[in-house]
Amino acid sequence: MLTRSQAIDNIIGQRQPLVKKIASVEVKLNLLADILRIINKRREDLQQQIKEPDITSHLANLDLNSLQLKITTQLAQLCQLRQRLSRHNLTIGVVGVVGQGKSTFLQSLSGVTMSVIPILKGGACTAVINTLYHHPEETSAEVVIHSEQTFIEEVIKPYYQLLGLGNPPQTLNEFAKYLPEFTGTDPSQISIYKYLKEDYHKNLPEYRHLLKSGEPRQLPRIPKERIYQYICQRRFPLGDLISFEHLVVRDVKIFCPFTYPDLAKIALVDSPGLGENTPAKEELTRLGEEVDVVIFIRKPDPLCVGWEKRDLDLYKTATEALHNIENRSFMILNAMASEDNLEACQKHQTTIREHQINVVRCEIVNCSNPKQTNGFFNLVLSYLANNITYLDKQHARAYQRQINQLQISINTELENARRDWSSGAVVNDSNDMKKFLPLFNKLWSSLTWRLDELLTHLDRVKMDRREEELFRQQVELIIKTCKNDSVVPNNYPINQIINRRFEEGDWQSTYAKYLYEIRQRLTRHLKGIDKVLSKYVEGAKTQVTDVLVKEGNLGGLTEVRGSEFIKIIVDLLPDNLKRLKKAFKNLSDFDLSYRVHFHYRIRPYLDNLNPTRTNLQLSQSTSTESRELKAKEILSYLEVLQDEAVFKCQQVLEEFSSEPTHAVFAEIEEFVDRVLRTKDMKNEWQVFIFQERAKIWPFEFGVNQEGNDRQQWLQLVDKAVAANQLKDMQFLN
Repeated sequence: MLTRSQAIDNIIGQRQPLVKKIASVEVKLNLLADILRIINKRREDLQQQIKEPDITSHLANLDLNSLQLKITTQLAQLCQLRQRLSRHNLTIGVVGVVGQGKSTFLQSLSGVTMSVIPILKGGACTAVINTLYHHPEETSAEVVIHSEQTFIEEVIKPYYQLLGLGNPPQTLNEFAKYLPEFTGTDPSQISIYKYLKEDYHKNLPEYRHLLKSGEPRQLPRIPKERIYQYICQRRFPLGDLISFEHLVVRDVKIFCPFTYPDLAKIALVDSPGLGENTPAKEELTRLGEEVDVVIFIRKPDPLCVGWEKRDLDLYKTATEALHNIENRSFMILNAMASEDNLEACQKHQTTIREHQINVVRCEIVNCSNPKQTNGFFNLVLSYLANNITYLDKQHARAYQRQINQLQISINTELENARRDWSSGAVVNDSNDMKKFLPLFNKLWSSLTWRLDELLTHLDRVKMDRREEELFRQQVELIIKTCKNDSVVPNNYPINQIINRRFEEGDWQSTYAKYLYEIRQRLTRHLKGIDKVLSKYVEGAKTQVTDVLVKEGNLGGLTEVRGSEFIKIIVDLLPDNLKRLKKAFKNLSDFDLSYRVHFHYRIRPYLDNLNPTRTNLQLSQSTSTESRELKAKEILSYLEVLQDEAVFKCQQVLEEFSSEPTHAVFAEIEEFVDRVLRTKDMKNEWQVFIFQERAKIWPFEFGVNQEGNDRQQWLQLVDKAVAANQLKDMQFLN
C-alpha cells in the first residue's frame, strides 16, 4: 500500500500527460498568432499599395485585430491552467462562515501552531486568503500588497456591485470623498456594508500610504513574529480595528515546517469567514482558481439542529463560483466535545442531500483532533488518486470549448480573407488571356508527353538487372561491416569475456548481454541501407523536376531542384486546387526506408540472437569448470550466431533487391496519373500556371505585381489555415 507522500506523488504524476498536451496547444496558438500578425501587417501595407476599391474595402473589413486579442487572452488562460496543473503540490482550500473551525482544522492537519494560524475564539480572525506550504526551515511569509488600481478593482468594486451602491469609484480619491448610503434590509448585506464603511472607508487614512500606483508589490520576506499583522483582523473590545495592514493585502504565502512530513507536497489555503464581511462570490471565485479540492467546514449549533439559510446561501454562491463543485468538494461537520454538538452533526449529515448540498462526502470530524483530521484527509487523497484525471479534464473542458470556438472564428475570418482574392477562376484579363492560352496549351502538350516518356523510362529501369546489381553492391558493403563488427574485441577475447562475466555476475547474463549487443549492432548497420534508398527516391524526384523545369517551363518559380523543388510547388499551390496540390504533396512526402520496408522482414532472422529463443544455449556451469573453457564456449556460440544472422539478412536483402525501383516506379506512375489524367486536372493546371505566368514567361507578361501580391496574400492565408487545424488545438480526447 502506498504511503501518503507516495500517493500524493502519484496524483501529481497523473497530471503530466495533460500538461504536455496543453503546452503543445500553446505552441501552436503562438505560431498561429505570429502568422496572423504577419497577415495583419501585410493587410495594412496592401491597403496603401492597391488601387482596386473592392479589394481595399475587403481588406479594411477584415477583423484580424480582435482575433489576435482573443488568442492573447486564450494563451494567458491556458498558461494559467498549465501552471496550475504543473504545480509540485496539491492545493486544498477550506471554506466556511465565521467561527466554524477552519483554522482549527488546518492546525490539526498540518501540526502548525497558533503563531502561524491564529485562532480567535468567538469571532473572525483570518482576514485574507493565505496559503501554507511546508518548508523545513524558519517560518516566514511572502506578502503581496495591492496597488491603487487593483485595490479599487478587486476589493472595493465587488462591494458596490453586491450592495447596489451605483457606479463604483475609479480612484482612491473618489472612494475617499463619498460612500453612498445602503438602503437595503437584508441582514447579511447590512453587515457587509458596515464592514465596507467602518473598516475600509473610515480607516482609509490609516492604510492609504501602503497603496502605490502601478503594479502590486511584494514586500520583503516577513518573519514569523510579524505574519499575523497581514492575515489577522485584530480589534479592540468595541470592534474598532487595532491594525490595518490586512486591508491592503492581495496575497499571502506562508512557509513553515509541517509536523507531518508526508504532507510536504500539500498546500493548504485558509480563507476568511465568508458572507459576514466580504462578498463571498468574489472570494470563492479567486479560491476556485487555485485549489484542487474544497473542504466546507460547518460546526452545527447543538441548540439549532437544522441547516441555516446562511449555509444554503454559501453553498449556492459556491456553486456559481466554483466549477464542478459537486465532484471536487467535501463537507466536514465539526463535532466539538466541548460543545456537545454530535447529535446536531448527525442530523445535518442525514439531511444534507435534502437541502441540495451535493458534495463527494460529508463526514463528522472533530477539527481539533489531529487523528480524526488526518483520517479524513486520507479519504480525500484516496478520492483524488482515483479521480484526479477526470477532475482535471472536467476543469479543462471549458478552456477547450473556448479554443474550439476561437478556431471556428479564425477559420471564418480566414475564409473572408481569401474570398476576394481567391484564385479559383482565371482573372478576366482578355489581353493576357489571348497570349496565355496558346502558351499554356503548348506547355501542356509538352509536359504530358515528357511525363509519359519518364514513366516508360522508369518502367524499363525497374527491369534492369544493373540497377539490382547496384543495390546488391551496397548491401555487400553493409554486410561486410556487419561481419567485421564483433562485440568481443579481437585482442585477448577470452580474457575480455572473463572480465565481462565478473561485471555481469554470471555466465548466462554475460552471454545474454553479448547476444543483445550483436542484435543491436546489426540493426544499426542495416539502417545504412537508408542512404541507398534515399538515392533512389531523390533520383526519381529529380527526374520529375527536370521534366517540370524543361518541358513545363517552371524553372522560374524557384532556383532549387530535386525534392526541394517539389516542396516549393506544394507551397505555391493554393489550397483550392486540392487535387493538384494533393498529388504534389504525396510525391513530396514519398520516401523509402529500412525501418518501413525491410525491418519487419529482417527481424525474424535475428530471433536466434534473443537469449530466450536462441537454439544455442550455454551448457550447465559447474563449480569445477574452467573459466577459459566457458569463455571459449561463449565466443564460439557468438561467432556462429552472428555469422548465421548476417548470412540470412544478406539473403533477404538480395531477394528484394528489385523492390526499390518497383516502389519508385509505382509512386511516379501514381503521380503522373493524378496530375495528368484526373478529371478537370487540366483546369487546375491552367489556374496555377496563369497565377505564375509572369515567372514562367517573363518576356511575354513582365512583372505582374497584382499577381505577386495576390499570391503572397493567399500563401499567408493558407499558412494560417494550416496552423489553425482543429485537431492541432485539442488537448482533451
